[in-house]
Amino acid sequence: MNDNEMKALLLKQVEKISKREIRTPRDFEWLSAQLNKMGERLSPTTLKRAWGYLPEEVQPRRLTLNILSRYLGYHDFSHFCAAHAADNGPVSNPVMGKSLRPVQDLGIDARVMLTWQPGRMCIIRHLGRGMFVVEEAEVTRLRPGNTFQCGLIIEGEPLYLNNLVQGGQPPRNYCCGMHNGVHYRILTDNTQQ
Repeated sequence: MNDNEMKALLLKQVEKISKREIRTPRDFEWLSAQLNKMGERLSPTTLKRAWGYLPEEVQPRRLTLNILSRYLGYHDFSHFCAAHAADNGPVSNPVMGKSLRPVQDLGIDARVMLTWQPGRMCIIRHLGRGMFVVEEAEVTRLRPGNTFQCGLIIEGEPLYLNNLVQGGQPPRNYCCGMHNGVHYRILTDNTQQ
């Protein structure tokens, strides 16, 4: 696929995961608000340009493509392209897998257990708006008290954490399960197993 085909596929995948065609001003406002809940900022006007809604001949900026790729659970547009580079479709298709969208699917204080190889585990608590705090961690660089943002968790895919704060260090991005993906389970109120 060429670059324009990849961009078109990206927009199509955003609509698919949103379960909504992005066609009207209200749709662009809605998508902008969804991105804002994930801690990402794209104005409705920028989204209109990306979808060709405005009569301007402007290609989406890389930043716009990166943010839309993160909305789908990829690290950036390059990772999206790499995952879809095979002639027979995507190498990995997170849109088709079981997924968890914290802003829509989790209440405040909901807890989720994450596991990935080799033998890593952590329990995270949702603080709201896709923000989490680590409560327990085993065999990982994540530590209790660390905070991060996450807009999408896809079963069996790498998990990208945004704005991970560990101690006095500046916020950074972090990936869990880079090679084999992560598995998640929503824990009931008082259950950790």
